[in-house]
Formats: sequence, structure tokens, C-alpha cells
Amino acid sequence: MADDRLCFHEMGLDDRLLKAIADLGWAQPTLIQEKAVPLALEGKDLLARARTGSGKTAAYAIPVIQQILTSKQTVQGEQAVRALILVPTKELGHQVQTMIRQLTAYCAKDVRVADISGKTELSAQKPILMEKPDIVVGTPSRVQVHISAQNLVLHSSLEMLVIDEADLLFSFGFEADLKNLICHLPKIYQAFLMSATLSDDVQALKELVLHNPVTLKLEGSNLPGSAQLQQYTVKCEEDEKFLLIYALLKLGLVRGKTLIFVGMLDRCYKLKLFLEQFGIPACVLNSELPVHSRCHIISQFNQGFYDYIIATDEQVLSIPSASSQSAEDKGKKKKKKKNGKNKTGKDKEYGVSRGVDFQNVANVINFDFPTSVESYIHRVGRTARADNRGTALSFVAHSELSVLEEVEASLTGDNADCALKPYAFKMEEIQGFKYRCQDAMRAVTRQAVKEARIKEIKQELLNSQKLKMYFEDNPRDLQLLRHDKALHPAAVKPHLRNVPEYLKEIQGEGPAEEFPLHRKEEQTQNRVTELTESLHQSADLTARWRCTDWRRYSADNHCFLFCTTRIFMLH
Repeated sequence: MADDRLCFHEMGLDDRLLKAIADLGWAQPTLIQEKAVPLALEGKDLLARARTGSGKTAAYAIPVIQQILTSKQTVQGEQAVRALILVPTKELGHQVQTMIRQLTAYCAKDVRVADISGKTELSAQKPILMEKPDIVVGTPSRVQVHISAQNLVLHSSLEMLVIDEADLLFSFGFEADLKNLICHLPKIYQAFLMSATLSDDVQALKELVLHNPVTLKLEGSNLPGSAQLQQYTVKCEEDEKFLLIYALLKLGLVRGKTLIFVGMLDRCYKLKLFLEQFGIPACVLNSELPVHSRCHIISQFNQGFYDYIIATDEQVLSIPSASSQSAEDKGKKKKKKKNGKNKTGKDKEYGVSRGVDFQNVANVINFDFPTSVESYIHRVGRTARADNRGTALSFVAHSELSVLEEVEASLTGDNADCALKPYAFKMEEIQGFKYRCQDAMRAVTRQAVKEARIKEIKQELLNSQKLKMYFEDNPRDLQLLRHDKALHPAAVKPHLRNVPEYLKEIQGEGPAEEFPLHRKEEQTQNRVTELTESLHQSADLTARWRCTDWRRYSADNHCFLFCTTRIFMLH
């Protein structure tokens, strides 16, 4: 069957596009790409449902670029906006623009793309739109504002309309914007609807924008099977969640890049401060951070700068969005609701668990269990993307058991191979860590969380706005900017950073391949690493020895000598 698969070079694509695809390392198209690209090149409207991570973005980006290249080669017309791509979130808009720029690396002069989904002032984006880029990417509310300001004209030139993550647009409050926007489109255009689920909202959009579409339902399940994605649950209450996450991360039972989802924004910082007490750095990703910071965090995470991201999956979907108002209403209320944020400062066009392409994520941990089946699917869909393997571990409190039952029923209905399994971890064997967790939790007070939240926002605003021009001129310095620095408004207790040896001897019964437990060789290596870190941290003591009576620093020096001796013994 593999020999019958259609290859990229058999799709009639431009050589420059094929070269860019080869540079990206795509040897074979994914199933959605194999089916959707030829149909799109034939001029058909598409409604495609494929699970997250299946390559939906490239499935519509490739034919859009090819159609523009073909059009410019056959018809010598004036420069105009030929394709509009609508996305529900700013993060996804940035990702789509990046993908298109990668695919147009060898034809950038012929195909230009502009992302207007960010919160940049309209006056700053107007010159970009006046140059009439071939492809415009944006949220419906932002596109509607530019149309109303006459910065963007689509009724005479638009040839293709793409709606990505279509199941989210109505949920994010874009229904009114979308209906108003369609009035400014030409009567005839090609349209693509891409979604991970076929909800009632998607059916409503289908009636609104598609004309005799071809419907593609390529995967029977919304998530990969157990051979690719292992899903586990642990039933634990609030205090046990913090104990378990500490044990999993500090003992190395969870390995690789990990996304940790929490339910509320304050929980983000509470968990971050808790992990800081043990010397475990993590990034926070939430709707209060500037969009440039959020995109930079995602980019650096994909490049391997960070191992852990704590992300919120906030329930802002039910809040009436300012984006659903007309452009005139927005102008009147601009002072009250600036840049599409509500009174709490949350960006309503924020989205992490859906659409955004986190690369090579090994694990997803639901620290707080999601509130719906759809949310679970999109969270867990951040791992096991394409042909990569992944693991999902969910902490489930007693109050969340009803949602767990819904998720299990839904996944088992799709495919019995996708069922969640209990993670056989003996909680009693990590009770020795309990007192350390209690010490850490005493420092993570409500006031400390509030101060950390304010400090983080101030730092990111400074990085995002004040230094924007500097980083544009000095991109290497931007790479050095880290988002996982410790906040700790409360004092961090040094003794919590290292784990005593007697606490490491844990014999769990969890799945060894996905969350492997310590082996003797790994224990030795970890001990060497930790002691080496302690040695580096105490390096300033050597200077004291050279110039001062060392007996005055007996406590610190005893620790220093102990670490040095242990390292030699271990080696």
C-alpha cells in the first residue's frame, strides 16, 4: 500500500515549492495532504476533518501557494490579495505565516504573506496591506476592522478563502464578524474549512461559505491509537497533585519536552512557584502575556530551550467577546477594551491547546483535568503528532470523575484502542516527599502568586514593547532571552533543590517505557550531575579559601568538600 501513496512530485507542484518541501524534510505527504491537495488544485471546495497534528496547515497552504504561482504565470494582472486565511487565535496566525514563509522560501518575490492577527496598531499594519500581499492571515475581527477602515479590499480580487480550526470560530465569538466579512467577498471563490472536529458550528459555517464541497473524514478517531499515544490517568486530590508532579519531574520519571495544562491563570503561577522551590525551571504561557512573548516562548520551546511549559486552558469561550462587535462599536469602546482584552487583561484571541504546533512534545500532563471532551482532545493532541510517539497523563480529582467518564465513553466509541488506562503508581511510596512539598507550599502563598503574576507580566511587557526595535536589530540577543527564569517573590529554601538518596529508591509499577523509573546507572549519573551543580554553585568558596581563614566558613566548606569527595568517589 505504501507504493500506492501519492508523492509530492506527482501532484503537479511548482519546482520552487517542491524544493521548499524537500528542505522541510517532508518525504511523503500525510494522509490529509495526499487527499486534499489534488482536490484543491482541481478547484473544489473542501470540508476536511482530520485529527490534530495530521498536517492540515500544509494541506491548504500548498494548494494556495501553487494556485497563486499558476495564476501569476498565466495571467499578467496587477498585484492583489488573492487568498484570505482566517484563524481563531493570534498564535495560530503567527504559526500559519511561518509555515507559508517556509514553503515560499524560493518564490518569496512572487508570493507574499502578511499576518495581521497581532495587536499592532492599525496604522502600523496599513502600509503592509497597501502593498497588497498575495496572502493575508488574520482573525475575523481584525480582518473586519481593516475592511471597515478600507485598508483591505477583497470583493474584486479574492480567489481563495481558508478557515482554519473552524470549530473554534463561533466559540470565540466571531460569528457576527464572519457574517459581516462574507458580505465583502466576491460571489465566486474557492473555500476550505479545516477542523479537528465536525461540530454544529462547523456545519453552520459549511452552509455559510462552501459551495458543493467535498467532505474528507480521514481518521475514525480524534486521537492516535495506543501504539502511538499512551493515555493514563491517576486519581488524586489537590495536595496529591503537587506531590505527584514533584516526584515525576524531580526523579526523572517524565522525560522529554512536556506540556503541563492547568485550569486557571493563578494556578499557572502557583505551580511555577512550587516547582521553583525544587530548582525545576518552567515557562508560563497564558492570555495575559503579550502576543510577541507567547509566540517567542513557543518558538524557543520548539527549539529545545525549555523542557516544561505550564499553559492555561482558560474558559474564555463563553465570555461575550469584544471581537463579535461591529467595527464601529469597537471604535467607541476602544478606551474601555483595548486590544481585544477584557477587564482582567486576558486576550480573548489566545489559544494554546488548539491549533498551535508544539513540536516534538513527548508528554502532556493534565494537572487539572479538562472540562470537556473537546478540550481533552485538543490538549492531548499536542503530543503524538504526525508519526511521533507521545504520552498523556491526567490527574483526576473526585469532582472531575464525571468528565473523565465522558472522555472515556467518547474515545472508546471512536476506537477501543484509544481508551485511557490507570497509571499504576504507588502513592504511598512517595509519601517521604510529602514533608518537602509541605515546606514548598508554605512559601507559595496567595500574595506570592499575585506578586509573581505581576512581575512576569511587567517583564514580558518590557521585553515585548520597549526592546522590540532592539531585538529586530540584534536577533541573536533575542535568542538569549529566556522565559523560564525564577520569579520566587518568596525565599527559596536551598535544601529542597536536591533529593536525598533514601527518597530515590522508589519501586513504581507504572509503564516503564513511557514514564521510566530510575535504574542504578541513571541514579549514579543524576547524583553526579546534581553534585556537580552544587560544586559550581559553591565555586565562590574557593576564592574565600585563598584569601581568608577557611575555618570561618566551616558549614559551607564542609558541604563543598563533601560534594567534591562524593564526585570523585562516584567517578
